[in-house]
Amino acid sequence: MSWLKSHWRWTALNLFAVSVLAVVLTQGSTDWNATHTFDPMLESGKWAMRFLLICLAMTPLNTYFGWGSMIKLRKSAGLWAFGFAVQHVLFYIGDIQFKWLTLSMPLFIALGLAGFLILAALALTSNRRAMQRLGKNWKRLHRLVYFAGLAVAVHAVLAAAMSKKMHLRDPQAIHELRLYLALLVVLLVVRLSLVRRALKQIQARLRPQRKADLPVMPLIIPDHPPEYWPIVSTSPNRSNRFRVSRWFDKIQPEEEVESQRERVVA
Repeated sequence: MSWLKSHWRWTALNLFAVSVLAVVLTQGSTDWNATHTFDPMLESGKWAMRFLLICLAMTPLNTYFGWGSMIKLRKSAGLWAFGFAVQHVLFYIGDIQFKWLTLSMPLFIALGLAGFLILAALALTSNRRAMQRLGKNWKRLHRLVYFAGLAVAVHAVLAAAMSKKMHLRDPQAIHELRLYLALLVVLLVVRLSLVRRALKQIQARLRPQRKADLPVMPLIIPDHPPEYWPIVSTSPNRSNRFRVSRWFDKIQPEEEVESQRERVVA
């Protein structure tokens, strides 16, 4: 139970992805003559784009809102994006075979293929062994996810605009895919150092100012008592008197105090 409490976000994300995968695999059909509008090839492509956006959103959420727990979901979201991309490609190959694999392929297919190959390379190297072998090149390789996101998003928009099948099955998909492209641009822009500094300054100004705490003064304990404290002289060579500070009057000797008490009693 303790593991589940600490990893409930990761568990929820993966369970959600598995349920979506089950729906895409079991519902609808790629047949053009089908009467329903659910097409698993189109839906798998959409979910690949959605999980890729979720993956790219994790770092800005941590940078601007301090949601450090979201960083742990970045790898899972990226792997699920690649998984749905594989499903999308398999559906596409099963639909029109390999007729599209030519030098004169349409631009949207070339962009989709480039994005798929980059996601495949990132998925294969998303492990500690690959990180150790690649060293500094691992981070450089995984920065290609930004290009993969742009390639996949532009591929989706162009496919929605040029594909007759998508117009028949999902005529409103073009608006949804354009929204995904806009979100992708925003997620990439907020990563720029100049934009990040500007947003951090705005965030600091909007944050309510707290009153400055009062300074804590250290407590200094003197090694010797102050001068105005009375000190009893214990020297046998001196009379039994009190030595007091120069700011106070001298205390009367004990003989004078006793004589004054006798007078008052009398």
